[in-house]
Amino acid sequence: MEKALLRHLQTEVERQCQFAMIALQDIEEASANGDGKLFWYSVQNLMVAIGRISRLLWPPDPLFPKRGLELRESLGVDEDSPLAARTFAEHFEHFDKRLETWQVTSEQHRFFDSYTEPLDVLAETAPEDRLRGYDSENNAVLFHEDAYELGPVSGALEELQRRAEGEMVKPRFTVDA
Repeated sequence: MEKALLRHLQTEVERQCQFAMIALQDIEEASANGDGKLFWYSVQNLMVAIGRISRLLWPPDPLFPKRGLELRESLGVDEDSPLAARTFAEHFEHFDKRLETWQVTSEQHRFFDSYTEPLDVLAETAPEDRLRGYDSENNAVLFHEDAYELGPVSGALEELQRRAEGEMVKPRFTVDA
């Protein structure tokens, strides 16, 4: 892959990390202020940014087959990064499909979405009836029974942003002597 394309991809990763970090800050602020609308707006924006980062680092159908590998290597991203969790981000991106699935699979049709109640309050509710949620005890976004802990995500985003910024200060092109 050409160095110019790699640099553009690194720049986009850095931008999406910035957006994700803004969303994380907004989540904290909204939680502290009890602003549910800002909270879920910020969670959604976080999931969008993480989904984009994941697709940049692990592209589903790249024109350049080694693009993802080269980008991950240039930024020091491990295969087990919490940012690889595209499936979780897709719960938010493709919520319409998840909602349709709920309609045809739920037995009780007790719809719980965008909840922040303690999980013991929902103990009697079937997991398929719990859509998007937040577990404040574990600082985790939830979808059905899946949990996506934000602590490791925040750390991975900070590290990735630092590495991407480091790539931005390197000389763009080198001249061979």
